[in-house]
Amino acid sequence: MKVNEEAVSEAVGFILILGIVITGIGLVTLYGYPVLIKEQSSTDIKNMERAMIVLQNDQKSLCFKNVPYKESSLQVTGGTLEVINASDYPVSIEILANGVPVGEYFLGAMIFHSDRGSEVITLENGAVVTRQEGTAGSAMLAEPRWFYDNSTGTFVAYIMKIVTDKPMARSGMATVRMNLANTTVIPVSSPDTTVLVTYNNDPSRDHSTAWRNYLTSNVGMQNAGGDTYTLSGVDKLVIKEYTIQILGI
Repeated sequence: MKVNEEAVSEAVGFILILGIVITGIGLVTLYGYPVLIKEQSSTDIKNMERAMIVLQNDQKSLCFKNVPYKESSLQVTGGTLEVINASDYPVSIEILANGVPVGEYFLGAMIFHSDRGSEVITLENGAVVTRQEGTAGSAMLAEPRWFYDNSTGTFVAYIMKIVTDKPMARSGMATVRMNLANTTVIPVSSPDTTVLVTYNNDPSRDHSTAWRNYLTSNVGMQNAGGDTYTLSGVDKLVIKEYTIQILGI
């Protein structure tokens, strides 16, 4: 009796090909998908860093260019953008001149939280700061405009306060609308003044490292311990407080 083995060969070939396909899908799922998710998360973070710098520039236009209203549309992907009113945001900047309190300024913030990772990007007092949730350390991506002029002894501190009528949060397409609600200028003219600036940090949103690096490296202040910084020989201190109202996102 003669046995026909052609059908058996086709079945074996089909099983081998199916096994290769399933193995390939498994390898892609095991190694390729996490890489894809990581790349997507990285892209989302970079997009939000750029978006936050756009919002920072909008704030600068309101404060320094006399533009009454700014509106920017941006894509919030891979996370959530929220706005926190100054009265609900515990971070503040306290300024003293020759030991006399000049003012304590609560800031408010716009914060992006990533859904796929631990990255947090914050627009706070005109600075864009990034950090990892639950870990120490932070870095300033875009700086505010504080400056000290050695030739005239003029130290200018800009306070950019964010206020809103209600809590706001958005994912997906967002249109951030803002205007300049108020401006206050406080000049303090006294020769050889020692200015103390304290950044009152929120431990749950630790940006102290970023501000320390900025104030000591860029502004030229000295760390007086903790989050307090000092600058001596100031002949004119100018504090400009801008209140920026977020109308919607």
